[in-house]
Amino acid sequence: MIAKKLTALLLSALTLFSVSACTQQTDSAQTNSIPVTGNVTLTSFNVGKADALVLQTANTVTVIDTGNKGDGKKIDKFLEKQGIDTVDTLIITHFDQDHVGGAARVINKLKVKQVYVPDYEKQSEEYDAFIEKVQETGTPMTVMPAKDQIEWQADDAAFSLYAPEQDYYGKDEENDFSLVLYVQHGENKLLFAGDAENARMKEIIGLKLGNVDFLKFPYHGNYLSSTEDFLDACKPKVSIVCCSAKENADPSTFETLQNRGVETYYMYNGDVTIVSDGKTLSCSQTAKE
Repeated sequence: MIAKKLTALLLSALTLFSVSACTQQTDSAQTNSIPVTGNVTLTSFNVGKADALVLQTANTVTVIDTGNKGDGKKIDKFLEKQGIDTVDTLIITHFDQDHVGGAARVINKLKVKQVYVPDYEKQSEEYDAFIEKVQETGTPMTVMPAKDQIEWQADDAAFSLYAPEQDYYGKDEENDFSLVLYVQHGENKLLFAGDAENARMKEIIGLKLGNVDFLKFPYHGNYLSSTEDFLDACKPKVSIVCCSAKENADPSTFETLQNRGVETYYMYNGDVTIVSDGKTLSCSQTAKE
């Protein structure tokens, strides 16, 4: 089934939140010219075969996907313990239930300043709950059409968010609609590849982002025909794979990451914390509960 475009759907419904279909650039700067003034901390939660990550600069919070239904609780409780009640940016890379499932709770429990989503819509309980909560709260949401790019600076980190380059990838197209986030903090470069499959990985290669220090491995560790080329292009030093012990990464993924010397963390072993000081990455994994 061909995905319907979210922009058209929302505009026709006269929704209560903002929808943008143009590139936004807010205080964009050359990534290598921003002085490092503090740390950037990434927390990836052990939520099974699902993505739920929080990226924090000194004064901002970015949530990248929210896991399955019920996983939003892990995010809001994590921030609540730090006395944080605001999310500056919520990125839903695509609308599969293991990425959007906890979004309604996050928006309900926390003040979310801005949401970014790809330009399609999905028929699912989790997606409907997310859209309804966005409308109910009046949370600003930007829909990124094909080939869109948005850049912003948060404290001493530069963010670039890339929309997919096509409107249609075939029958099973949703993973290739994944928004891709690239962050530079000092000398460290972090890449979040959503559930990119072959077509989307080739698009990311085409961005020519160069080597990265950290990679959120795409598509839960599935090994695809473009995986080796993708890893050749970005050459990560550290990677996390969002998978569960029951739905584990492909054996070929284990092998290729090990052979390449990539320091890899598999999320079924527990939450992962990665701290960037602008030059190095410090990584730790908490034993699963």
